[in-house]
Amino acid sequence: MSINKLSGISWTSISKVDGVTASGISKVAGVDVPVDYFLDTYSSPVAAYSLRKLSSSATTAITVENSSGTTLDIGFDSSGNLDTSALTTHCGSNYGRVSKWWDQSGNNRHMEQSTAASRPYIVDNSGNVLTTTDNSITALNFYFQSTARWLEDTFVSNNADEILISAVAEFKSVTTAQQVFSQWSSSTSTQVTQLSVLGASSKLRMSARYSGGQLGRSDTNTTISVNDEYIINAYASATPYEGDIDFNGETADTDTGYPSSGTINNGSLKAAIGRRSDNGNAQLQGLVAELIIWSATMPTRANVMTDINTHYSIF
Repeated sequence: MSINKLSGISWTSISKVDGVTASGISKVAGVDVPVDYFLDTYSSPVAAYSLRKLSSSATTAITVENSSGTTLDIGFDSSGNLDTSALTTHCGSNYGRVSKWWDQSGNNRHMEQSTAASRPYIVDNSGNVLTTTDNSITALNFYFQSTARWLEDTFVSNNADEILISAVAEFKSVTTAQQVFSQWSSSTSTQVTQLSVLGASSKLRMSARYSGGQLGRSDTNTTISVNDEYIINAYASATPYEGDIDFNGETADTDTGYPSSGTINNGSLKAAIGRRSDNGNAQLQGLVAELIIWSATMPTRANVMTDINTHYSIF
């Protein structure tokens, strides 16, 4: 048996109970609460990385290396959140670094880092699980101890017609150019897409390179701030030729230079979370809790943002 309503309100419409996020509650008065996994609703992403359980079939979130050099696959607790109990037992009173962020889409596009010193941290040097500032959302820190850290894989991110990147992130600097997700190279013909922080203006940008060489980009109209959590939806399309970048319910942005012909580049290129993928520039100075890529099977973007916020309660 599971609970359907609380004080007459549908459980799926409740974000918090007594200040506790609903996603972190497994029982109310001894009764199980229903589990509705995000990708059961928004199906068929290209790749999906998160520290919460997105799919009923997902079993592992991250692989973590402890200070002894031992790695362990970390899954989810009964509420579908990261199993921090297993994580802290594995790390003890020292650090935990992520060597692999498992793809929950079912496509096996796992983001990995083979160099130990370049792995993002999930547990600090004293055994504390790393979280965002406002809502204590567990997240990977890609600039821990001011050191460049990233994860990468090689895959085709889009169907040449459209791409949506959804992310949950927090930034420790907004005055330095940095990339949350990058699939880029020095050659215009192979560049694909970037979700970036524009250091000069402290805004977010979505970029996509098209087959005719044109660069389409969308910038947020308003600036972002340090130590604030953001739910980001970044979109580019060839049918029609347009782009869009929204965050925390803010939908106003500025489109620049979208072409009138051609398709979005979509070759199999190295992709990275945490920096520019080809040369290591534009290091992310912040944390990421979730990043999902869609193409071909495209969800309604406003619904995606609303439902992600129902889980994280950011805005």
